[in-house]
Amino acid sequence: MRRLPSLTALRTFECAARHAHFGRAAAELCVTDSAVSHQIRQLEEQLGTSLFVRDGRQIKPTPAALRLLHRVQQAFELVLDACDEVRDPDSQAQLRVAVTAELTQKWLISRLADFTARFAHITLHVYEQALKGRVPANDMDLASTYGTGPEDASAYFVRPLPTLQFFPVCSPGLFNQGNLKQPRDLARHCLLHDDQDGKSWMAWLTTHAGDVQGARQLFFPHAGLALEAAAQGQGVAMGDNLTATEDLASGRLLRPFAASVTSLGQYALVCERIRLEKPAVVQFLDWLSEQFEP
Repeated sequence: MRRLPSLTALRTFECAARHAHFGRAAAELCVTDSAVSHQIRQLEEQLGTSLFVRDGRQIKPTPAALRLLHRVQQAFELVLDACDEVRDPDSQAQLRVAVTAELTQKWLISRLADFTARFAHITLHVYEQALKGRVPANDMDLASTYGTGPEDASAYFVRPLPTLQFFPVCSPGLFNQGNLKQPRDLARHCLLHDDQDGKSWMAWLTTHAGDVQGARQLFFPHAGLALEAAAQGQGVAMGDNLTATEDLASGRLLRPFAASVTSLGQYALVCERIRLEKPAVVQFLDWLSEQFEP
């Protein structure tokens, strides 16, 4: 087995890097400044690299130190979870998941009752994941991301979700007015955008309707709100095969045209590989995968 640095040295490093200050780290750990410096120096010697750039009492973590800090913090969390389980085997496993707002609102919520019934030992905390976020935040076990995925793929487990197909959707009431029979008829309607730059609609219109522009434009921060506005008859939104599925099945929305375009980005479930050591993460990943099976 490879020799590990001492737990004291790693704990001291985590505290010093988090504070970017040896004095504040010493105060938190109830030791002297010189004791902090000694532990950091020993760790640097063992790792064979400098961890901080020093300027008097001020310190700045090096890029290598920032990478180590991230891993050490995650490892400490796993150790704490394991200790909690040993201390109280019947305690609830805590799972922190970040999901984009539209996916939570229009897809996940209706399925959570099944998850909680099957995994009663897991307490689930759902947070909002920024649409442009490529990896989970440090304190998240797992995140749904949209786009091209993490830059450092070796450090992360990535499970892609089904490829997105975009298509217009509207309420039955709007469609029954009879003036939405072909793509060029969109020029008479308000286009409901699920982003602030109109890229989703632009891609579909360019492919299927030439230079047509809507009579009006209304912009929302995410697809969940745009789809809700469409269901209320306020215009035509851009739906997809994940977030619009339930509204289409219930009849709240319908597709006026069969034509669709494939998204350039893709939803994926992303977590640090070290998080796969946590049973609740694996159970949630497997459960989510089941939800996409035919």
